[in-house]
Amino acid sequence: MEMTTYQAVFAVLLIFFVGDLVGALTKAKISSMFVIMMGFLVLFLSGIYPANIMEISGFAGLAKLGQYFLLFNMGTSVDVNALKREWRTVLCAVIGMAAAILGCAVAIPLIGKEFALAAAPVVNGGIVATTTMVEACDNLGLDTAAALATFIYAVQKFIGTLPASNCGLSVANKLVEEIRSKHAADPNYSWYNELAGSSAAEKKTYFWEKFRKYYTTFICLAVAAAILLLSEFLGKLCQGWVNMSIWCMVLGIICRNTGLVPPNILRDFAKANGFFSFLSLCTIIPSLAKVDLSQLPTIGFAAVVIFVAVIAFTVIIFCFTPAWNAHVR
Repeated sequence: MEMTTYQAVFAVLLIFFVGDLVGALTKAKISSMFVIMMGFLVLFLSGIYPANIMEISGFAGLAKLGQYFLLFNMGTSVDVNALKREWRTVLCAVIGMAAAILGCAVAIPLIGKEFALAAAPVVNGGIVATTTMVEACDNLGLDTAAALATFIYAVQKFIGTLPASNCGLSVANKLVEEIRSKHAADPNYSWYNELAGSSAAEKKTYFWEKFRKYYTTFICLAVAAAILLLSEFLGKLCQGWVNMSIWCMVLGIICRNTGLVPPNILRDFAKANGFFSFLSLCTIIPSLAKVDLSQLPTIGFAAVVIFVAVIAFTVIIFCFTPAWNAHVR
C-alpha cells in the first residue's frame, strides 16, 4: 500500500524531529544531521520508506528553490568591509580550502576521480555545496558519488569538531591574555569601547535602516524571489559561464553591501532560513535511496580515505609551513 501525501509528510518530518531531539539530548555530541541522514539511509535500505518519499510528500517540487534562497541569504551575510579588515582570516580560510582540495586530489588513485571531485566541495562547504554536488552527480548518473557526498556531509562534523574546537580555544585563550595585559596596563581599558571605536568612522545609515519597518516577512520573501528571477535571467544571459547559483550569491552580496537589504534578510527578517535549509536537505536525501548494501563498504572506504587525506594535508600545511602564521595580526 502506497503512502498518502500526509503520511509521507509526517514520515519525513518525523526523522528530522528525531535528529534534532537526539542533538538536543546529547548537547550536539551526536550531530542531528548524522542521525537524520543515517535514519533515512537505514529506512531506505530496509524498504520501510519508499525511494520516492519526497515526491509523494510534495517536498521534491519545492526542494530546488531552497538552494537558491539560501545562496541569496548567504550573500547578504557577507560584509565586504569586514572581509577587508580580516583579510588574514580570509587568507587562512583559502589556504585551508586549498589543503582540502589537495588532499582530495591525492586520494584519486585510491578512490577514483568521481569520488574525489564529489567530495572536495562538500568537505570545504555545507548544505549548499552538498546540494550542488549531489545534483551534478545525479545528472551524470553517478549515484554512488552522490551518496558519498551526502554521507560526507552527514559525518564531517564528527571529524572536524575536535580540531576546530581546539584551534578556536587556542585563539580565544590568546585573545583573553592580550585583553588582560591591556587591562593591567590601563585599568580603564575596555575591549568593547575599542571595538566600537574602530568601526565608528565607518558607521552610516543604510537604506534598509531608514525603512526597517517595511522589511516584513512577505516583503523580504518577495525581494528574495525578485533576486532569484534576476539571477535566472543573468544565468541564461551568460549561457552557463556564470550560472544562477553564482548570481544569487553575488546579487546578495551587492544588495547587502549597498544597504538595499539587511544582513541575513531571510534568517533574521523573513524568519524563513530554517525552512529553506530543510528544502535543500530534501534534495540530497533521495540520493541515499539509490544506495544498496553492496555499495556501503565502497562509500565507507572512500569517506575514510578522504578525511584522512584532507586532515593530513591540512596539518602539514598549517604546522610545517608559514601558513600557520597567516591569521596573526
